[in-house]
Amino acid sequence: MHADPTPLYHRIYLVLREQILSHRFDPAVPMPSELELARSFSVSRVTLRKTLEHLEREGLILRQRGRGTFARPPASPSAVQADVTGLVENLLAMGLATQVQVLEFDYAPTPPDVAHDMGTRPGTVAQRAVRLRSLKGTPFSYAETYVREDIGRTFDAGDLAETPLLRLIEMAGVKIGGAGQRVSASAADHTVATLLEVDIGAPLLSIKRVVRDEEGSAIERIRALYRPDMYEFELDLTLSNGPDGTLWRPSQTVL
Repeated sequence: MHADPTPLYHRIYLVLREQILSHRFDPAVPMPSELELARSFSVSRVTLRKTLEHLEREGLILRQRGRGTFARPPASPSAVQADVTGLVENLLAMGLATQVQVLEFDYAPTPPDVAHDMGTRPGTVAQRAVRLRSLKGTPFSYAETYVREDIGRTFDAGDLAETPLLRLIEMAGVKIGGAGQRVSASAADHTVATLLEVDIGAPLLSIKRVVRDEEGSAIERIRALYRPDMYEFELDLTLSNGPDGTLWRPSQTVL
């Protein structure tokens, strides 16, 4: 028997889970019936029932005989909000409002992708750290950072656990000039899923950011994975003229 790495019932589970967590279903009103849900997803009732059993084990639904199935979104901490304006200020504020656990801290050769992003040769030694960040005891981000070695030598794991990284960089005498970042989606592997308390393969928000000093040299490269139910990414936009009419552009803010 072929083992599908992403069973159909699990894909449906991820969709319904997201809808429950985002309050698409009124907890006081029964959700659509098994038959209605099976039809909407074009699957058998057997497959749909397996999905509901998974949701029930997690406490996300309550099934009552004769009444139906009710959504039970957990009372979780408010999502952490972040945007790309006021970079230093926003990240420092987030660091001060959350708790961080340093899982790894060492000095290691940069892999090719990190070296490419930082504009250095692969194998260049940098200070590497892996951190797990939580809000009110609930983990919401897993981050791996590489910091230029001369800056990374100015602090240790204890400092990183107590002080936001950007603050430590500034304390090292470096003036931050700006940053560039890419946002995409990623699936949780076994390690990250365990730490973030999500299922293997669960969708995560992935942000890669390269921080630069005033001269434009890369000083830090971070890849952070966020639980989408715990982290909101916001971007202010302004309307401007484009080659084919109007288009949206990010608002400009001086750091």
